[in-house]
Amino acid sequence: MGHRALVAYERPDGRYDRHYAHWGATSLALRHKITAETPFAEESKSETQWKPAIEPTPQATVLSCKETANFDYQQIEALYVVSLAWVVTTYIPLWFGPTERTDPTVGALVAVRDDHDAVHVREWFRATRAVVRDMVRRGVLGEHEATNYLARRTTEWAGDRREVISMV
Repeated sequence: MGHRALVAYERPDGRYDRHYAHWGATSLALRHKITAETPFAEESKSETQWKPAIEPTPQATVLSCKETANFDYQQIEALYVVSLAWVVTTYIPLWFGPTERTDPTVGALVAVRDDHDAVHVREWFRATRAVVRDMVRRGVLGEHEATNYLARRTTEWAGDRREVISMV
């Protein structure tokens, strides 16, 4: 199992093409490797061998922002959004899942500055979700109420310090 990531490249029409990177979430290092000169975070093995870190063939094309953020939040550890000016924004997906049968696309993307910031966000979220899951197990909250609460709480917690894209 790799540290799976998705990379969304903005198109001139304002939509996105989404690519896959098997080890792309490792230390969130791709945010520094994606440039106009190395759009797929290429690594030269030799003068004759080219090895991209990001799959050059898109997984999906001509996606809206919301469609770009629609994926399995249990399987993907990072989403990089690359603007036309080659500015890379890094998001980590937080799966709301108050129960194991919750839709894996229900969650939020939270913008992070670096790997340490991502650890902080994940720790806060895991603690918050653990309390919510306990409330669901005890019958105090239903699954729908729990996911709505987590969406509101994540946005409130982030405040104006970081961007949150909710997928509820």
